[in-house]
Parts: sequence; C-alpha cells; structure tokens
Amino acid sequence: MKVAELASKRPVTIFMLLLVIVFLGFVSFTHLKLDLLPHFEYPFAVVVATYMGAGAEEVEQLVTNPLEEYIATTPGVRRFTSTTMDSFTFIFVEFEWNVNPSEAVGRLSRYVGLAKQFLPEKVNPVVVEFDPSILPVYAFSTKDYQKVLNEIRRLPDVASVDLMGAPSKVVRVLLDDEKIKALDVDPSLIETILSGNFVYPFGQVKDEQGNVYTVSLDGKFESIADLKRTIVGFRGVKYQSIVRGEVPKFLVPVRLENIASVEIVEENPKGEIRVNGEKGTIVAIYKRSGANTVQVVRAVKKLLQRSGIDYVEVVNQAYYTERAIVNLLKNLILGFFAATLVVYLFLNDVTSTLVTSFSIPLSLTTTFVLLYLFGINLDTLTLGGLIMALGMLVDNSIVVFENIYRHRMLGEDISTAAREGTREVWYAILASTLTTVAVFLPIVFLSGFVVRLFRYFVLSFVLALSSSLFVATVMIPAATKWIKPKERPWMRKLQEFYASALEKCLSRRGLVLTVSLVLVAFSACYLASKPLGFLPEFQTNLMVIEVRMPPQASYEMTSQAVQEIEKYLLENKQRFNILSFYSDIGITSVYSQILGKDQNVARIMVNLGGKRQEFSKNKEILRREIEAMKIPNARVEVLQQSQQIYEVLGYPITVVLKGEDLDELQRRAFEVAEKLSALKGVVRVAVRNTYEKEVLKVKIDRNKALMSGSVPGQVFLDLQAYLLGKELGTVKTPEGVLPIVLRRAGELTVDDLPKLQVSSLMSVTLLGAISRMEKKNIPSIISHENGERVMYVDVQVVKGSIGEVTSRVEETLKGMELGSVGFELTGQKQYMDEALSDFVYMLVVAVLLVYMILAAQFESFTLPFVIFTTVPLSLFGVALAMIVRGYSLDVPVLVALITLVGTVVNNAIVMLTRVEDILREKPLREAVLEGAKSRLRPILMTTLTTVIALVPTALTRGEGAEIEAPISWVVIMGLLISTFFTLFVVPIVYELIRERIRV
Repeated sequence: MKVAELASKRPVTIFMLLLVIVFLGFVSFTHLKLDLLPHFEYPFAVVVATYMGAGAEEVEQLVTNPLEEYIATTPGVRRFTSTTMDSFTFIFVEFEWNVNPSEAVGRLSRYVGLAKQFLPEKVNPVVVEFDPSILPVYAFSTKDYQKVLNEIRRLPDVASVDLMGAPSKVVRVLLDDEKIKALDVDPSLIETILSGNFVYPFGQVKDEQGNVYTVSLDGKFESIADLKRTIVGFRGVKYQSIVRGEVPKFLVPVRLENIASVEIVEENPKGEIRVNGEKGTIVAIYKRSGANTVQVVRAVKKLLQRSGIDYVEVVNQAYYTERAIVNLLKNLILGFFAATLVVYLFLNDVTSTLVTSFSIPLSLTTTFVLLYLFGINLDTLTLGGLIMALGMLVDNSIVVFENIYRHRMLGEDISTAAREGTREVWYAILASTLTTVAVFLPIVFLSGFVVRLFRYFVLSFVLALSSSLFVATVMIPAATKWIKPKERPWMRKLQEFYASALEKCLSRRGLVLTVSLVLVAFSACYLASKPLGFLPEFQTNLMVIEVRMPPQASYEMTSQAVQEIEKYLLENKQRFNILSFYSDIGITSVYSQILGKDQNVARIMVNLGGKRQEFSKNKEILRREIEAMKIPNARVEVLQQSQQIYEVLGYPITVVLKGEDLDELQRRAFEVAEKLSALKGVVRVAVRNTYEKEVLKVKIDRNKALMSGSVPGQVFLDLQAYLLGKELGTVKTPEGVLPIVLRRAGELTVDDLPKLQVSSLMSVTLLGAISRMEKKNIPSIISHENGERVMYVDVQVVKGSIGEVTSRVEETLKGMELGSVGFELTGQKQYMDEALSDFVYMLVVAVLLVYMILAAQFESFTLPFVIFTTVPLSLFGVALAMIVRGYSLDVPVLVALITLVGTVVNNAIVMLTRVEDILREKPLREAVLEGAKSRLRPILMTTLTTVIALVPTALTRGEGAEIEAPISWVVIMGLLISTFFTLFVVPIVYELIRERIRV
C-alpha cells in the first residue's frame, strides 16, 4: 500500500493534516443545529373553508362534498379526512411520501380553485402546507407582553406570534329599546345611517392646469365622541312615512348617545386562559418551517431575560430536546473512554492505546464535518447512529494496528511493516465496512414515514464508518514508529486455550452444529411468535389533563370544574415538582376550533421538573389521583402526550366506522367502544367527535311573517343585531383602532327570544308571533374519510404491543353485527404495517448486497455462505435480548437486527481472510487453527470495544433512551453471541465446505 508506506515516512505531515480535520470538525459541531427529531418535509396539507351562519350538515353538502370531489382527483393524494362543523370545514390531506410537498400543495391549490365555482358565494377555501410547527415551540405568560411582542416577531426564525387569552376589545353600540320607543325613532334606519364608515377611492379629476387628483370619499368616524354625536334619526320619522313622502317640516334630530350606550368593552368570550390558577395571557411563538426548535427557543429566552419582564414559561419544546441531546452526548463520551479502556487491556501500552483510540474522536470529527456539509441536524437519531458506530470506529484501526504489530514482532522495519501490514488486511477491512454500510443502502429507495425518520440514523452511522476506514488507512501506518511490540502473557495463554478448545470442537463437529441449529431454530420460532410493536412512547415532562363537560355547558361552567383540578395542583405543586401549568378553557384560538373543541372542553398543560425518572414517576401518581377525582358532570382524562412524531401518527389503533346514517354510525361507535374497552391490553378507548349537541331551532312561518309585514331576510338581519352584532367598520380610540359592533340587546336568555321585536312594513312584530321554537339534537361535527361519512373509535392507550392488541381488536370487530356500517383499522397500526413491509424489503436486499460484496472479496460463490452462518446464529442473541428486556418486535429492534446483518459478518471476514492466506502454505486443519488463533485478539478487541461503547447508552434511563436503549441492547447481545459462534462454529463450517467443495 503506497499510501500506508508514504504515511509511515511522513508522520508529522499526516498528523498535522488530521489536526486540521479535528479543528474543522469542532467548528462544524458548534454550527450543527439541535433538534429532537430530524427535520424533513411532511407530505400533508390542510384545506380550510368558512361558510358563516351555516349548520354542519349544510356546510357538508354545500362546501365539504364539492371540495372533496376535486381533492380525490388530485394526483399524488394518498388519503384525506375532513371535519365539518357549524360555519367551518377542515380537510386534512395526506400525499404519497415520495412526492415533493411544495409541488403537491401547488397542485392541490389548483384543483381546489376549480372547485370554487361550485361553492356558495363568499366561500373562499384556503390551502396551507401542514407542518408540526403549527404547534407553538415556546409559550409564556406575562402581563407586560406589549413590551416584547414586536421584538419577538422580528426574530429571524419566528414565523408568527399568537396571543391566547388576551381580551379582544370592541366599541360596542348597545341600543336601548326603551329610549328608542320614548324618542319615537325607527330602529330599522339606525344601521343604514351609521353605514359608510370607511374611506373609498373614486377615480381621478383634473384641474385647470391639467394636474391629476385622486378623489377619495371619507365617511369614517373621527373618534368615539364623533360616533356618539352622530344623528341616527328624527323623532316621529319612520321608514314607512319616508316611503309615502310624509316627512314633517320640523325635524327633531336624535343622536346616537340619546338612544344607545357607546363604550369600549371586551368582546363576548367563548373561553379563557388561566396560568397557575389565575386568569392570564399567553404569548405563543411559532417557528417558520425548517427552523431549528432549540435555536428559536434560545433566542426568545435570551430576549425575555434582556427585557427584564416577569414571565412564566408554559410551553418549551426545546426542554426535552436539549436534555435528550446532552444525555446522548454524555453516553458518547462515556462510550469513548470505555472503548479506550478495552484497547489498553489488550495492548498493554499507553502510546499504542492512544494511537489506536485516537481513531474514534478523529472519525467523529470527520463525521461532524460531513454532517455539516450535507446539512444534517444533530438530533436523537443522528446521535444514535454515531453511538451505534462508536465502538466500530476503532475496529478498522485495531485490525490494521494488530497486523502492523505482528509484522513489527517479526522484526521488519517501520516502512515495510506499515506497507505490508496494511496491504494484507486492507481488502478485509474494506469488505467489512462495505457489508456494514450496504445493509442500509435499500433505505435510499424507500419513502415511508418511519424509513425516512431512521434515514438520518443510517446516514450518520454510514458516514462515521466511512470516516473510520480513511483514518485506519492513513493514521495507523503514520504511527508505526510508535507501535512497540509488547505481548501480554494472559493473551498468549488465552490464544492457546482457544486453539485447544477449537481443536476439540473440530473433532466434534456434528455435536456443535446440532446444538447451534437447535438454538437458531428456537430463536427463529420465538421471534416469529413475538407480537409486532411500533415506536416506543417518548416520556416527556409535559402532562395533559382533559376536562369534558356536557355538550350544552358554557365555558364558565367548564371553568368551574377546572378550578377544582387547579386547586389540587397548587396544593401539591412542591410534592410533584410542578414548574407551571395553564388551562385552555373553551374556544381560545382558531387552532382549538380546528381540533373540534367547544366551550365544554378544557385542557390543562402541566410542566413537571426533575430528571426523567422523577417526572415519569410523578406523572403516573398524578394521573391516578387526578382521574380519581369526582367532579360533578365532568369527565376527566389524562392524555398521552408525546412529541412531534405522535402529532403525525395518531393513536395506537383507530377503528374507522363508515356509513351514511349519522345516528347509526354514532350508535355503532359506542357499541364498538364498549366491546374494545373490555379487551386485554386496551387501557383507554374513546369515541371521537360525538355530535350530541342540543340547539334551539327557530323555524320562521313565512305566511305569518308576510301577513305581519315581515320577510325572512329582514328577520335574519334583525336577529343578527340581537345575537351576533353587526360590524360597522372601525374607529380610532385611546386603546387603538377598534371595530364598531352594533347590538340591540345585552345577554339574552331562552325566554327572551319570543319577545324580540323584528321590523315590519306595517308595525313592529314579535319573533314569537311569526315563528315556532323547539330544542333539537343536530350533528355539530361530521367527519369524512376519502369522501365517506365516518366516525372514529380511538384506542388511545394500550398495554403491550400494538400488534398483539390489534389482533384482538380485529377478531372482536369481525364477530360484531354492525349492520350497514363498515370498518377499517388505521392509526399507528397502519404505519407499523408499512414499516414492517419496508424492513422486510431492506433485510432481503441487504442480504443479497452483503453476499455480492463477499463473493467479490473472496472471488468465490461458496465462501460467502460460510460467513453468512453468523447472521442466523446472531438471532439467538436478539431473542435473548428481547426475553431479558421484555421488548416486542418493534422498529428499534428491527433497526438493530438490520445493523447486526452487516456487522456480525465482520469477524468472520477477518478470520477467514487470514485462514485463506495460510492455506496456501499449510494443510487445512492447521491453517484453520493457526488463522483462527492469530485473529483471536482483533476479533475480541473489535467486539468488546463495540459492546462496551454501547453499554452507557443501553443502561441510560435519561431522555432519549426510548429508541437508543433497545437498539443498543439488541446489538450488544447479538454481537456477543455471534462472536462466540464465529470463533467456534464458522471454522467448523469452513472446514466442512473446504473438504467437499472447491471455493
């Protein structure tokens, strides 16, 4: 190897070059963005449309259905679901994962635009690209929010800032019917007279010199005082008299202040925000798409500290992320020192240990440079890939070092030992690196959500191993002059003992192979019988308590129920280490309406302090005590709150019931929920979006109305003034520019409705005289999936694996009589099936790729099968890890299994490469014994460095352990077991094949 020989002659140059790489790696590391999960574009979009005043069924027929017809024909759409409510429809569109989200959203916008011609007038649907950043990354409560609001908005990565709970003020014009009657003013003229409160351009005119002037018509009120002084009618002058031309000669003007109160008030709220039990305002900060969560939160917190205002932190998405990243970095450092200790144990020389172990930080810093160049963030999965590769980073260096060490023991000079020592093993380490990397190559061709998520784990893993190959080829030969031959007596004795034990195994080949086959068969049967799981649940420090009151409950009633829980939280704040909590009661934002929330629903977000073990324990105790509370008419649940991934994936299992009859759908949904709640492994079931809402329906009798001189259109306008209020533009006030709202009454009761006065051509008539009123249950929420009416039964919490519970759910549903209602299962179960299919594909392709690499390496079609025997033998280690740790066959275990396919063959490659070299000069049995014996030390070193480096991650109980710990345990057990079989079974299989087949 010319490179190795050159490196051995210019060690200072090489080390200076490597120091430059270390420096660049450090700079790159400081510029890498921190995040909990990798950032990629989610192929989702949202279509939102409003049809004010229409009921849910009317919105469904006139808005949702036409939109869905066009969405269904849009190329690239995988599925779509909709939620239709009074005056509002929300359609969630999921595209195929292999499409470009931006292009897909553009196509969807064009198709939705085509649907507009079939929608009611003034219905303008909006298409927006969905991102989990629709949730705030940070939120705080303060009374001095005006001081920092504009500064926060100007931060570079902040997309928007929302105020929750801030009072919305209006200039309310409240007409007094008694004064109107006393002053004999026609109320129907008031709105007409007050209209025109705007400035409008009216073309252009020229003067005598030819100059052009734009004409602007200004009818705006200058101030509240101006509004109050406005004449709104004349005593005794009615609309009917004006029509007949009967206008008195002497007019007595009546000003607005004579018949109405004009004041700045808080708009009628439908909800409220309370922080730590007190009414407050929350500033919610949303990041722009692609921005880094941690950086945004740090920038906001720095600004708040600089401003000096008092605030309470209520949401911090970066909290868990930072702690998880720090925990994984700590494991990375501990793993490095553990691997270094293993190297020293075998080499018995500080200098040689430092030379070999330095390949780990050097490979890592090289990887950091590559991550920065490829624009990859530093997140839990990227770090997981680095930790998984940590112990392997020294493997190539150990193999090269050990061979150079052997040549130095033979008395060769530095250059010759570096050249020959590297040349003899270079193809072996290249093949072992390629086999490890190749198993993940199929991930490039897959586009599922889970595969995309773990692609970043794979990328960091592959980049790190590739870096280690470069380091081993350049750095170790450059350090040849410092490699001092020094043998440890115990290592020599271990080699002799191994050679003796192997010889006995070779003499009892049938027994050893029989035992091995039995263990493999047991492992395969055990893995096949294990239920499928999906992703482990992230344990965060955020706890969500949902309070649901009867459908007719006002937000004030809901608030009273919430106060009991808030009181309990305040009393036990120190006991559970509660940092803060806030209550979102009723409708406080557009987002709460999108989620189908109403005045009868509240959520309490509780932030818990302490380490993961502490807040996990506190959450469980708090959950039990909260759910045991007896609050009249309230249903209290503690929800499973997870991170971004679960915002996209939904509940573990969702039963989608399909049918046209809403009443039957709802009845069947409750029947299914009752059956499922009794199943083993099902902890909590809920029916989503029930529509039991009672409304007061006012049915106008058109004939009576007409006989009384009224038309339905006028009744609608009059009721708007009574119940909703009519907007009359804006006016400048000391509290800013505020809208003017005209109302004819304050708070009304059910008994007041029949007594309301409505306009008539003849005289004033009462609403009760021209209509009938009845209470009626109507659908307030209608859900669709792919254009069909549906209802969802969510299995929100399961105990055990999703696969096992899913089987019970399917069996139960098939045994039920559901009439005309059909069903299907979705949720995380759907993604689990896709992930399993993808991983099976990856496994098959990985095996083929590894075989081709090995066949090319050994120039043989048969020898790769010998090496492949380590793969099924490693299954015993996987099964052992799952038995001991109680894991299900979920995504982390599958990732570890694929990692093992490319890793466990490495030791066999190193061993058989040496055996093949010796076989040219010695008999088969002697070559097998000598080759295996000479490779014992590098095999033990590479295995133990990988295993020991993973131990800190396997044992960790901190943030980020949910995914990393299962992968680490499976790799540790699989690698240890496969190494044992490699040392004793592979030589037997090799000898058997060599005796019978020419390889």
